[in-house]
Amino acid sequence: MQACARGVLTRTSLNDKRRALRRHERKFIDLQSHVRGNFVRKAIDKRYNVVSQRTVEFIQTQAQARGYLVRWRIQKTKESLHNVLPTFVSLQALSRGYLVRLEFSRKQQILRNVESQTILFQSHVRGYLLRDRDKAFRRRLGKGEPGVALLQARARGMLARLEFLGIKGWLVQEGEFIVDLQSRIRGHLIRRTHDDKARHYRENMDKVIKIQSLVRAKQQGEAYKSLSTQLL
Repeated sequence: MQACARGVLTRTSLNDKRRALRRHERKFIDLQSHVRGNFVRKAIDKRYNVVSQRTVEFIQTQAQARGYLVRWRIQKTKESLHNVLPTFVSLQALSRGYLVRLEFSRKQQILRNVESQTILFQSHVRGYLLRDRDKAFRRRLGKGEPGVALLQARARGMLARLEFLGIKGWLVQEGEFIVDLQSRIRGHLIRRTHDDKARHYRENMDKVIKIQSLVRAKQQGEAYKSLSTQLL
């Protein structure tokens, strides 16, 4: 009975303490957080003081470490470049050649695109110059310069120059075709001449052999005569 009473009293006291603790739980948590924060701030201040005292040493250590890493990377890069230097040189040469060819092709394409415009511009300029010369010539004739014959000569010269320029322009435009045609014609003529000679030789082979034998006999006879003369 006493034990039961004591148990009831103990449980009652424990429940009262729990209720009191629950009422003051927030304050205990705040107190714990303040205490822990104070401990953390003290540890941070201590570490900060240590770091502040050794800042110069840390900076020197970091600088040496970074310098070592940079030198190591530079050395590795130099070794890699030394190993692949011929490849880089060949690659640079190929790249430069490709760029030069590309630039040359681009300029050629630009010239091809403006070729018709250039030819038209040249024809206009030539026409203007010819008209200007013709006007000047007419002015001289109007001032009394004799010259139906001179006018005819100038007109013929102008027509001849125009015809020559037209033929020249056509030759320039068709230059490759003309050269190819000439080479084909010359080759055909040479082959036909060679075939004629070969056919003639085949048809007169016995005569050719007789002529060769006569020539060789004559040469041998002259050689024998000269040898006999020397011996005598």
